[in-house]
Amino acid sequence: MRRKKNAVGLDIGSSSIKVVQLKEGANGLELASFDVVQLPQEVVVDGVLINFKVVSDAIREIWRSQKIRNKEVALGVSGHAVIIKKITLPQMTREELAEQIQWEAEQYIPFDIKDVNVDVQVLNEQSTQGQMDVLLVAAKKDVINDYTSVTVEAGLKPVVVDVDTFCVQNMFELCHGFPPNETIALINVGATVMNINVISDGVTSFTRDINMGGMTLTEEIQKQLGVSFEEAEHYKTGGDGTLSNSSLLQEVAQMAERVSESLVTEIQRSIDFFAATSVNADISRVYLSGGGSQLVTLVNALERRLEVPVQVVNPFKSLKIDETKFDMKWLNQVAPIAGVAVGLGLRKRNDA
Repeated sequence: MRRKKNAVGLDIGSSSIKVVQLKEGANGLELASFDVVQLPQEVVVDGVLINFKVVSDAIREIWRSQKIRNKEVALGVSGHAVIIKKITLPQMTREELAEQIQWEAEQYIPFDIKDVNVDVQVLNEQSTQGQMDVLLVAAKKDVINDYTSVTVEAGLKPVVVDVDTFCVQNMFELCHGFPPNETIALINVGATVMNINVISDGVTSFTRDINMGGMTLTEEIQKQLGVSFEEAEHYKTGGDGTLSNSSLLQEVAQMAERVSESLVTEIQRSIDFFAATSVNADISRVYLSGGGSQLVTLVNALERRLEVPVQVVNPFKSLKIDETKFDMKWLNQVAPIAGVAVGLGLRKRNDA
């Protein structure tokens, strides 16, 4: 029998679309295709698709330019549309859990249960005093329907819908594996949402989505300098070496410091909450991904405030890459933004 192919990872973010196609080769997983297309402002707002045509046209163009033949895609969602909770339930079989989870979910989810899709993962197989920990995940149906509809409109077939937090976790496991007897934090800093996932001994202990991200700096530059969104994005990246006005660069650097401190304050609040409610509270290291992780000021502020090493993850680290096919300088430069897409690209149709 033929092995199932990996779905193509399609990460539709607030500022860009990232696509990753992986294939299983003789020497392991290979990067078959990767592309990033920037989206105009307010096409996707807080995870909500505002302009379907722009998004579907961008997706269609990626498939054309990259000559991708596989039309099966894995999609990710996060932010307001997703609720993730670690809950404790009486010990039961997986069949019993499947029957009861809708009723259990109603107690923890602030949405009408009819408006969400619910899934659950058992975290510990062994019971403690007749109880077990499970991870409850709920995603709003209308958001899922929008993401699947825009994908179908682009001529593709969505076969998996995952949660960004767990996409990053799967990507990290591929690249690094989970250190035993250690607690780490994976933080994915997107344009408008930061996904925090604290993992103890390979198992998720705490998750939270924070509705702030790299776009906060773009908006601050727009506001303070009175420039367009495109100009602000240009300044945020240091002008790609083309800015000669040192006072302007210094002003942008000061804004980046302030915004980074604000982002870190929100992250620290979540980490402090985890520490106050957990036994394995000592985080040994933080791993960053997402476009916001490219802000040096953010990395420095995190290391200073959390007092632990902070490392930016390269999602392509463990993949076989044909260096004659890809611009390696560009690939390494943009790698941190590919975390969710690589995690999605690991998925297959009908896998668990």
